[in-house]
Amino acid sequence: MAVKGAYILVLLIEAMLGAAHNQELRYALFSSGPTGGFDSSGAVPAIELAEELINADNSILPGYNLTHTPVVDTMCDRTVSLNKYFDAISPPHPTVLGLLGCGCSMASTPVAEIIHHSSISQISYASSLSELSNRESFLNFFRTYPSDTIFTPAIVSLIQEYGWRRIAFITQDDSLFTETLAQVQDPLEKAGIEVANRMISSPLPMTGGLGANFFFEDEDYRVFFLNTYSAIGRQIICEAYLKGYTYPKYAWLTYGWYQNRWWTEEVNPEPTNCTDNQLAEALHRSSALQLLPNLNKLNSTTDTRLTPREFDSLYKGRIADYTQDNNYTYTLFATVAYDALWTLALALNRTNEMVGSLEREEILNMTRCGGTDEETGVKWEVVSLENFTYSNQLMGCIIRWNLEKTDFVGVSGKVNFDNDGSRVVGVVDIFQYRLINNESSVISRVYFGFTQNINDSQADFFYKSGESNITVFPSFEGGVPPDGRPVPQFITYNFALVIPCYIFAAVGLVLCTVCLLFNFTQRKKRVVKLTSPNINYFIIMGAYCHYISIYLRVLPSTDYTFTFVRCFIVSTINTIGYSLAFSAILVKMGRVYYIFHNPSLGKKTLTDWKLVLIVMGISGIGVVLAVLQVTVPQLQPIPYPLNVTTDTFSRNEFGERISEVVYQCYTETIHTIYLTVTFVYLAILQIIGIVLAIQTRKIKIKLLNDSKYIAAVIYISSIALFFIGSNVIIPDQFINIEEALFSGSILVGTTFFLALVFIPKMISLYRDPEGDFVLNQTNNSVQTNETSVNLFSGDATTQMKEKIVELEHLLKQFQNGRTLSCPRCHSDYQPNGHQN
Repeated sequence: MAVKGAYILVLLIEAMLGAAHNQELRYALFSSGPTGGFDSSGAVPAIELAEELINADNSILPGYNLTHTPVVDTMCDRTVSLNKYFDAISPPHPTVLGLLGCGCSMASTPVAEIIHHSSISQISYASSLSELSNRESFLNFFRTYPSDTIFTPAIVSLIQEYGWRRIAFITQDDSLFTETLAQVQDPLEKAGIEVANRMISSPLPMTGGLGANFFFEDEDYRVFFLNTYSAIGRQIICEAYLKGYTYPKYAWLTYGWYQNRWWTEEVNPEPTNCTDNQLAEALHRSSALQLLPNLNKLNSTTDTRLTPREFDSLYKGRIADYTQDNNYTYTLFATVAYDALWTLALALNRTNEMVGSLEREEILNMTRCGGTDEETGVKWEVVSLENFTYSNQLMGCIIRWNLEKTDFVGVSGKVNFDNDGSRVVGVVDIFQYRLINNESSVISRVYFGFTQNINDSQADFFYKSGESNITVFPSFEGGVPPDGRPVPQFITYNFALVIPCYIFAAVGLVLCTVCLLFNFTQRKKRVVKLTSPNINYFIIMGAYCHYISIYLRVLPSTDYTFTFVRCFIVSTINTIGYSLAFSAILVKMGRVYYIFHNPSLGKKTLTDWKLVLIVMGISGIGVVLAVLQVTVPQLQPIPYPLNVTTDTFSRNEFGERISEVVYQCYTETIHTIYLTVTFVYLAILQIIGIVLAIQTRKIKIKLLNDSKYIAAVIYISSIALFFIGSNVIIPDQFINIEEALFSGSILVGTTFFLALVFIPKMISLYRDPEGDFVLNQTNNSVQTNETSVNLFSGDATTQMKEKIVELEHLLKQFQNGRTLSCPRCHSDYQPNGHQN
């Protein structure tokens, strides 16, 4: 290291000794001093260091001595900058071959718009405004500091990394910051991030604070981006400190290009109500995005004679010497300013080589530059650098072409430009201000991560080795401060609802089992057999489905996965259960209607297997709909967290609002269509059942068709469906009332299903075990709209019995080979049973 330092010292001495023998090439040097909104004057010592090393290198611009005109302070002001530029290119000032500056975006923009008319190029080391990338408007503008365009994907990536969905910008009314907000707002909102903005002007009021709701207190924003110059930023951070809007309850993001120790009164002397230590404490754990290129290897070799470590050492030494006379302060722009002059020098060097070795036509063919003024027809000549004039557009074009070909490694990293003259940088470093040992007087910058651009609109975030959410935000379990959204506190069903529902469902399952055993063991008894016991199994299966669904419906849980399964499994089970039970009821009613509607001797009998097929056909539609919901992802309802909090919020230990949230089964458009189809199907079944109940209401053969009880089942199920549908009018926060009505309707309706179908049979079987009174006169009259008949009257029964005895007698005679004889076998008796 000592040898290297001695070598540098020798180069500097040689440069001073040889300067008198070389011809001077001048460039204009513009910076922005501390009197303006942004101070970049600390870059001047770095530029002068580069100048000395360039002049000491005989391989660069041999025979020439590169020197700058007196440093111009643009005060980061458009008008001042433009006036200073016109003054610099006007007599009696010497001709310059380029301009380094103008110290900030505000000052650079007006100069960059017109500088190409003077045939010179501008190289900025502190202008990030994305507007400057418009090549048509800023033809001869280059910058070694990156464009703000890479800032947008970086901040989107960082915010997404931390899971923030809300951010508030505090923006200074300056084109640099308003444009930054404009270009970042749309990508943030497209990423689902809510953006708020507070526009401010300078200077800020120093009495009475910044006003009510300045920090969006009403909206409870917790993540802020300081989109201002550092002087105003210091005042805002002070106000945040006084109100307690700092870490760990709040998170702050800033620019990484602020001056070193920008929060101190020494750097930004504008008065505040906070001490430097208080401001340092307020900045603790705030993060900054640094667009400045940053070399990880301080001892890496460069093409500019110094390693980054050597440059930093020499630069700090010069700042200490310069400050005594010029009030220069350390700036992070020093590296890119140093490389900016190297960029100009190397481009001029290549231009000098082209002029000395190539013919004019060869240069024109290579650079694609025009050689003639189109308006005057004047032919521009290729001249040496010392003979450059502002009217020679050809030489200006050649220098610009060589600037476009820039490609070297400087102390700030690799230097090259895109087609718009902006430096190509794909990495944005992110650092954090951290108090050392929690002492407010000592704060450091810790680089904890970076973003790597994928393309112009996307970037990936990466932590550096040893860093994570926990190390960046240690005050939070799992890291990351809140963004101000209410913290969801998922609520579920009260045990006062769950326990009765479970008990009722358990009783229902026991009743189902009893009915199943009764139906199976007594299926051959006349009382049960006449009511189609095979159909009863479908009613029992449907009831089982309903009772089991209750256990899933009201099981207390806030787990997303369980809720997701519950959302479509419960509705699937209910659909299948309803389809099975109600289709069986419809078949029972339909059978009665079929028998007694226009009865005739030739009407075909509906056997049990036909009835079972009909039940399977009707319920199969419901089963198919249920299976589709399970198997087709687009039809599955998705759990959606629904905020049920009223206007009053409770807060946790970090002051965050607590929001009561319940999971609702959210349905998309295609699922809504599916539900509509399902409900139409169920409604059609219900309407058919009601019609059949009305049509068969006067039939009195209760053991054959249970018409009176089954009609009651249909009416009760309709009432239950009405109560289930009325859930839509209950406010979402009353989830227990809503579920009590829904589950209660299912439980009551299902229990009545079973009770009305099976309990009368049990009673009848107890009173008449053999069914001797099934076909008595009292219970078997049929009242239709047309006639009133007694199907099994006493006379008809007697005649049927006599006929059976007679046929048995005839059969016995035939088997014994006798002549057929019987009391009714006379000449007028016809085999077909009819008399003449």
